[in-house]
Amino acid sequence: MLSEAKIVKNARIVVVGASDTSISFIEALLSIIYLNFSSIVLVAPGGLPHNHFVEKSENLKSYSTSYTREELKKMMLESRVRVINARMVDIDRSDKNIVLHDDTVIPYDTLILGMGIQDKTLNTLNYVSRGIAPHGEDKRADQILSIDDPHLYSHLRTGGSLINILTDKKKVKNCVIYGRTLNTYCCIQGLLHRGVKPEQIILVQPKVECHVEESYDEPDRETMRQDLPFIYQDAFDDETIE
Repeated sequence: MLSEAKIVKNARIVVVGASDTSISFIEALLSIIYLNFSSIVLVAPGGLPHNHFVEKSENLKSYSTSYTREELKKMMLESRVRVINARMVDIDRSDKNIVLHDDTVIPYDTLILGMGIQDKTLNTLNYVSRGIAPHGEDKRADQILSIDDPHLYSHLRTGGSLINILTDKKKVKNCVIYGRTLNTYCCIQGLLHRGVKPEQIILVQPKVECHVEESYDEPDRETMRQDLPFIYQDAFDDETIE
């Protein structure tokens, strides 16, 4: 099979989002040994996740265990598909193209949407994260960040303006982290690694029902509690759990 010529497929395949589903879909296409897909485009706000940090302690958010950082590096997606660091803002189904935040138009023959689960807390308050342009009635505050901000690692880079504010010994500033998921604790670890002192970090944990209870009927409240993937609070006091 290695000596046989591959069949070239020129269909324009556009994948939006760098979630596990999107990466798995691209991996499946690239693993077909008798086909050569010449036009695969991955639109990934912030770029591929494994390029954001070098050491694990630098990570600011949790990632699925479907792919480790080493596995993503070995796939070499940057050299096999076209990766665009941008955010999709519109879909033109009649002309079969997508519009990016900088008004760039990307045509497609097949469109795959795989953005994954994203935090919507700021959206419910009509705010957008620092790295996203406001739309409609949305507002943006310079020092409010969502964990899913595409430029999160750029905003919180060592030596950046926000980290310099938090590590300034003359003017002590606090950082409030709101949430109760695994991302919350990963973010705390990442800030500590960047030199933020523990006493400057304030953790605010919402109740389990917050932001999601409107989607459930009152009789299904117990079902809601079982469905939500929140942190098991007692795990941090259990010596048998690492």
